[in-house]
Amino acid sequence: MEFLVVIAFFGYIYYLRNYADLRTPSEKEAAALAEGITLYENGQTDEAFTYFDSRIRQKPKSCIAYLYRGLCQKKLQNPDAAITDIQAGLSYDDQVFPLYLELGKLYLDQNRPAEALVALNKAVALSEETSTDAYHLRANAFTQLGREAEAARDAAHEIELKEILLKNPKASPAAKASFFDKRLAINMVIIVLTSALLVYVIKNAESIHLPYLVAVFAAICIGFVEPYKGWLLAIMQCILLSMGYFLLTSLPGDQARQELENFSLYGSMILTFAASFLGGFLKRALNMK
Repeated sequence: MEFLVVIAFFGYIYYLRNYADLRTPSEKEAAALAEGITLYENGQTDEAFTYFDSRIRQKPKSCIAYLYRGLCQKKLQNPDAAITDIQAGLSYDDQVFPLYLELGKLYLDQNRPAEALVALNKAVALSEETSTDAYHLRANAFTQLGREAEAARDAAHEIELKEILLKNPKASPAAKASFFDKRLAINMVIIVLTSALLVYVIKNAESIHLPYLVAVFAAICIGFVEPYKGWLLAIMQCILLSMGYFLLTSLPGDQARQELENFSLYGSMILTFAASFLGGFLKRALNMK
């Protein structure tokens, strides 16, 4: 049984590492590069350039690092180098909206509307009606190309979209995430499996040590994968534990065995809350680095 428990946890850890994080690769990169992005946003362009230049040397295929190094190049009055960096970023991930948007801006600044239009068409497609910037810039590109009707259409749509986003902030990317999302739903399914495993371990363990060990590892994983919603998963696991134990298993006739299982069950429930809090704390601490 111990071997099966070990296999189950290794499988769970593999899932957490590779599938539980539903962010896109570019979103993960942006989170990893938060320090440099903060430097750029605070106007520390030289420091930000040095940071992103170093990160590109360490990880040459980081599209977000190229994006921000390009933005630094633009601020440092090196537009050609900025375009080169943005294009390099697109060569590694051509589904990143800001890369196309910034490339379009750079081409417009250089009076290259035809090339800007190609980039901004892609930016409009990737924006999914959550940003007016692409329409505003594409209208400028159409104007420079003498395509006034199309420029007017984009300008009108920009105004309409801005009103929609003001009336419905949930349409904006920042407010898209809801509490009950796909990631939480997947993790709820995993909690059902870990709860079933815990009930099995409680019914078959010869001491309290293995149930407590399983409960601690499962709860730390809960907190780590859901640092802000782990409390809900912890409550769910405790409910499933008690229901699974009392409704789906038979109580032992031996008094000593009953006391052992009670210690294992209630101790595991307490440890679920404590260890999930610890896992969430560790995950939030790592995210701040």
